[in-house]
Amino acid sequence: MEHLDDILAEWALGTLDSPAWEAAERHLSTCSRCRVEADRLSMARQGLSMAVPPVEPPAAVLQALMERMEGPRRFERFADRVAAFFDLSRERALELLESLADPSRWMPGPVEGSALMPVEAGPAREGMMGAMLRLNPGIHYPLHTHHGRELNLVLEGGLREDTGHEVWPGEEQEKTDGSAHGFSALRGPACLCATLLEGAISFEEELATPG
Repeated sequence: MEHLDDILAEWALGTLDSPAWEAAERHLSTCSRCRVEADRLSMARQGLSMAVPPVEPPAAVLQALMERMEGPRRFERFADRVAAFFDLSRERALELLESLADPSRWMPGPVEGSALMPVEAGPAREGMMGAMLRLNPGIHYPLHTHHGRELNLVLEGGLREDTGHEVWPGEEQEKTDGSAHGFSALRGPACLCATLLEGAISFEEELATPG
């Protein structure tokens, strides 16, 4: 990851899941720019916690907060990114993100432990197949070759390519025509990403039938 601008606030509040927190800590150990901002946010959080006496939040407020952090609304922060990625309006992107919680919208993916939700992309993505891809933690997507471009935007969880390169929430990945790679979903929450595929892909090994 280049910088932690998208997740530093969550890091300071302690709301990152374990894999994301560990990756952030590794990044902060080598990036002075992010370390300075992280220290500033930590000091601000500590100052606020000392200045304001603890108050038990109303149940409705706590429930709304949990829905924002763990329910379908947790993806709202990606609405503009998803809209640009698929060439959709912001309203359509919000509808798409909300529908991720609907089991009936998903179909079995190309490998066991994966699922796909087709997405009708806008005119700027003509000729590309759009989808949301979900990989259960630890699932390996085998080595395959791209006959056309592939674009991915990770929304939750993360993936590690066979080369060791990792892609985290908010990061994009592009594979060019003729490139080949395999990857695995990181441990933690399921890897969820927006995907655009141009052309086709060919696998180096026979795929297991999705369960």
